[in-house]
Amino acid sequence: MTENYQQFLGSSPGLLVELIDGEKSPFKVRTKDGFEFWLSSDDFRNYYKAEESATTEKWGIFITDKALGVVETCVAREVVDLINRFKGAFQDFMKARHFLKDLIKNKDVKTEADVPVIRDLLKRFSKFPEVISDKDIRDLLLLSPRARDLLASPDFAVLDWPLNHSVDLTTKNENAEKPKKEVQKKTPRTIPQRMKNVEFILEDNTLIIKVDVSKEFGPSKSGKTTIVASTEGNKTIPGRVEKVGLNIYKEISEAKKTGNKTSFKNMEMQLDGHNLTITVDLSQEFGPSKSGKTIIIASTGGNQLVYGRSEKIGLNVYKTL
Repeated sequence: MTENYQQFLGSSPGLLVELIDGEKSPFKVRTKDGFEFWLSSDDFRNYYKAEESATTEKWGIFITDKALGVVETCVAREVVDLINRFKGAFQDFMKARHFLKDLIKNKDVKTEADVPVIRDLLKRFSKFPEVISDKDIRDLLLLSPRARDLLASPDFAVLDWPLNHSVDLTTKNENAEKPKKEVQKKTPRTIPQRMKNVEFILEDNTLIIKVDVSKEFGPSKSGKTTIVASTEGNKTIPGRVEKVGLNIYKEISEAKKTGNKTSFKNMEMQLDGHNLTITVDLSQEFGPSKSGKTIIIASTGGNQLVYGRSEKIGLNVYKTL
């Protein structure tokens, strides 16, 4: 007895195929008009369901037609792509989805005149509003009618979880209703990272790096130095394209303590007791690196001495070409 399967990602009613050979990947299938083709086992399991069966739970949150249980990809992709672009500002897919849903449903934004309104709301409610361009906002305004209806619907892309709540976009009693961190929106943003004794603060185009040089984190892998601070690899600055690599260490054995601060590019160090502050202007560029794969933003020019101390620092800030 043949088994019929329906493609549920696509326009209704979805392509209907007969499974001819499902023993091993790729699977062989045949359409009703006799056309035969092959699908990888993953594609078959992910995008086809037994005829008249329920849509796979994995894709249930993206159903655009409840009656047919299908996801119309052209419409869904338009919405999901937009949510993913706004996700960068909120650092969370569902928060971005709720923000856009409420804009469409409650604010009913439609014209170019609404761009400043949306920009202001982003500044108030998102972590990194600057990552959203005016083009992103205009693309929201230009959503097709079906995409707008889908985004405004209460079910599309909604996960059933405890924190599933809408972003409040009301402006009444603003100071009383906003969390404390929103009241202090103009203060520099501290950017959390998984690093040792390194704190990033982003203020417009200025990156501020803070380190407590009195701390130690044991020997390095080579055993020749003691780690004081490290980004533990190159870390991307959230909301930007630049990457930062920083290492500060003490040499265990007696070594010649030399440094060359004239080699510094676009970085300033200030030492207040044990507190080291490094400032970098992210708008500056110093041409390509030796490899030609990156653009230099700032550098110590190798490992150099921390001003007035025995620790050494190596810093590189760059962006890829």
